[in-house]
Amino acid sequence: MISHWEPAMPWWLIALWLLAMIAITAWSYRQFSDKIGRSYRLFMLVCGLVALLAAALLLMQPMRVLRTPEAGSFRCVVLADQSLSMETRDGGAGQARSDALGEVLAARPPALDTLTSQGRLEYYGFAEDTHAMAFADGQPLLETLPGRTALGNTLQQLLSDAEKGLALGAVVLLSDGRSNSGEPPMEVVKRYRARGIPISCVGFGSARAPWDLSISTRQDGLRVQRDQSFAVNATVTNHFPEAKTVVITAADRGMVLAEKTIVVPANASVDTALTLSAANPGFHTYALRLQPTSGDSRPDNDLDFIGVDVQEPPTLRVLYLGGGLDWEWRFLRLLAENNELLHFSAIIQMGPGYFYHSGLNDEQRKETPAFPDKAAFYRDFHAVILDARAAAAISAEGVTALESFVANKGGGLLLRGPLDLLPPALAAIIPQHLPGGRVVVPALRLEPNPDFVFNRDFAGILRTGRGLWLPHNTPLWVAGDLKRAARVALALPYATQSMPALAAQGYGAGRAATMAVESTWRWHLGDNSRDELHQVFWTHLLTWLGEVGKPQFRMHCRGVKAPLGDELAIDVSVLGADFLPAPDAQVSARVTAPDGSERQIPMEPAPDEVGRYTALYIPTQPGEHQVLYEVRLPEQPLLESGTSFVARQSGVEAEDTAFNEALLRDIARVSGGEYFAPEEFRRARRVPLSSSVPMQTTTRPMTSSWLLFAVLTGALLLLWWSRRRIGLK
Repeated sequence: MISHWEPAMPWWLIALWLLAMIAITAWSYRQFSDKIGRSYRLFMLVCGLVALLAAALLLMQPMRVLRTPEAGSFRCVVLADQSLSMETRDGGAGQARSDALGEVLAARPPALDTLTSQGRLEYYGFAEDTHAMAFADGQPLLETLPGRTALGNTLQQLLSDAEKGLALGAVVLLSDGRSNSGEPPMEVVKRYRARGIPISCVGFGSARAPWDLSISTRQDGLRVQRDQSFAVNATVTNHFPEAKTVVITAADRGMVLAEKTIVVPANASVDTALTLSAANPGFHTYALRLQPTSGDSRPDNDLDFIGVDVQEPPTLRVLYLGGGLDWEWRFLRLLAENNELLHFSAIIQMGPGYFYHSGLNDEQRKETPAFPDKAAFYRDFHAVILDARAAAAISAEGVTALESFVANKGGGLLLRGPLDLLPPALAAIIPQHLPGGRVVVPALRLEPNPDFVFNRDFAGILRTGRGLWLPHNTPLWVAGDLKRAARVALALPYATQSMPALAAQGYGAGRAATMAVESTWRWHLGDNSRDELHQVFWTHLLTWLGEVGKPQFRMHCRGVKAPLGDELAIDVSVLGADFLPAPDAQVSARVTAPDGSERQIPMEPAPDEVGRYTALYIPTQPGEHQVLYEVRLPEQPLLESGTSFVARQSGVEAEDTAFNEALLRDIARVSGGEYFAPEEFRRARRVPLSSSVPMQTTTRPMTSSWLLFAVLTGALLLLWWSRRRIGLK
């Protein structure tokens, strides 16, 4: 386009010369009118006029101004959608949207080359967050990103970055138009329009509703007993226009445990159930899978998972601390051997510096060859039976540890024997005041309290006529009056509450009791009913003592069913060596994904709860994720504990994956960009650019073009040739 003229001489002189030349040319045309043919004369006239026009342009020197973007002075951004919805296969067996997007980028459309020459071209992938896109051998690496699709937030982030650095010249958005999180995209697009920044969109997807078969479980998780049958409920949904026969399998770690065939009507859902059982205790993840169906657009939702916590019968772990081997311990050990719900361990002093151990592992024996002096030793126990004769041999640190076990961890403590031997710190725990003493009673039957400790004796076994009897001249170790919070659990028939056979109270988070009777083993003798009395009495008493204990680790995500791509808090609560919430622990979590890949995540203290440590994890693979917590406490060895959770195809991102072409067209229209189908974008040479980017202005004379010189030369040569042909010079 001509912007101005720079003539080589005054305009009037050029005009006179041009008129004179035109007159001469016209006179020449008329001079030969009767000597040569009309067509030949017209040819010579045209050559002359073309030569005159070219010469006139050379004299007038028209100038042209070119405005081109200043290279490297602005950014151009390609945004590639890497959300979960891009894994949808439109048209059933067709390629995934992410594969089609990758092919477009790998083909390097001319429009992207143009942007590269104009500005600094950058590539980003986005879902809930934005990440720089990586390439390998010219191929984009389009791994699905976690989280929801926050298209509005992504566009706003680019706009904010442009205010701090290089100007934003153009945005090319490659997406299926799904946005389900963050700021509404069109509100952000209006800000682009105000700034004059165009957004060109390339849409990936099909307008036809996808045909799909899916399976889902409504149960968040199951807790079952080992070797017991249980049902896993599932819902199969058919979005095909015709009924489908589907095969459902349930598998544990790749081994198919059950299979079922059902018919699902068109555009309908069918509820079904598979019956399973588990022989191995622990956390199991069962995969419910539909066998592949031709034309299914979303293979990702043909699989769902459910976590099943297979439990052993609950085991009550009891530690017996004795001052010598006696019949009471022997019969308690027999009781545990015949009851799988009880597990007894023992540390019994046999003499000065010599201790008998039973039921302890090698680590526990190494940790405390004598009576425990650290609270951490009690972390695996629910209750402690302490022979008062052993109390004097427990160190001051051991007494403090035992008090922490009861008050902080919530353990149970039962004291038996001569209570006047107790250290003052332990005397504060028991439900009776000291001093006490030894009494001898005649034959009698003890009376259990039906509302306290033994309130679950629904069969009344302890209250039968044969009851809890004591033979004549039975010695009892009794204490003084009950403390304010204490209650009688087992009474002498003729005594007041100041002399109970069994008293108990809550202490801190735990429970404590004192027992005057030392010869309950006698209830084990005699007929089967007496044996049953001994078993029922101790089972109820130990259960009451140990049922309120708190674990040192409490893992909050155990068995959770988490939506794929959503944030999950993998929190853990930690108790310190004193069984109080630990504010100074160093906690990390190692998460193992279903494909075996591992990720180490540091955990931070929760701001609103002491002893709780938190971290966020976004599962990107469906299946079982194993979490191993590593806890370091001051002056404590490394503590480890693990759990599992299940990630499945659910949540907002997986609910609606339909192609949203209308949104992409609106974004392009409102912002001043263009909308392309993938094949159109492959051929596109340019996309709209912002008018506010830095421009470079260049002024060039049009007469410097080689084309004008060629036209002038050609016209003169043709004129000379035509004149020579008819004999003119």
